[in-house]
Amino acid sequence: MGLGDILSKSISYPFSDLTKFLIVGLIFVISDMDGIFYGLFGPNSFMAIIGIIIAIVFSVILSGYSIDVIKRGIDNSNEIPDFDFANNFVDGIKVLIIGLVYFIIPIIITLVLLFMFGAIGAGLDKMAGSLGIWAVFAVIIFIIFGIFAIIAEARFAISRSIGDALSIGEVFADVKRIGILNIILFLIVVSILLIVLGLILSVVTIIPVIGIVIVDLILGGFSMLFVNYGIGLLYSE
Repeated sequence: MGLGDILSKSISYPFSDLTKFLIVGLIFVISDMDGIFYGLFGPNSFMAIIGIIIAIVFSVILSGYSIDVIKRGIDNSNEIPDFDFANNFVDGIKVLIIGLVYFIIPIIITLVLLFMFGAIGAGLDKMAGSLGIWAVFAVIIFIIFGIFAIIAEARFAISRSIGDALSIGEVFADVKRIGILNIILFLIVVSILLIVLGLILSVVTIIPVIGIVIVDLILGGFSMLFVNYGIGLLYSE
């Protein structure tokens, strides 16, 4: 399956079950309760704190749900999974652990690079020159480990084992099998499509509060299903 086919199937996937699409979008709205409650009740209100708690819990649930969507893509199934809030929450915590491990490594590497290039503890003139070199390396490292994290989540979707997701050697083998250029191209095209959709929907945000709800419902639900299903299809290749 070529990249065009993967993108085509991924775009149509959210519309294979409009009811579930809207349910995913609704969960996305709930996960944005911090912003909604902030707008309704102000930043220092008790309800704003409640909104933050709700947003965190449902964001974790969505992280776990994304794994079910990736698995559907790997299985080449057009079915949109149902929410299983308890299992989704547990999987979401595991996804956070996987992401933490993969992004701690580039953070440590970039800090080491800062010392190597003399950006830390140097004068302003030397720091300015060093930061340019450091930034290039940092961006490359974060992109590489970001790709590793995505493939790690696909491995986790299959086995539900954190150990499989953190097996960097196996993850590297999967990246090599799929092709890092294919992965990068997929991510670029997906990002462009979502940016365009976001710009189109941004017109709705002029409506106070309701505009945010509508954007979360449509863009949030679509991006969750579209991106993760595409990752699953890409991994299955």
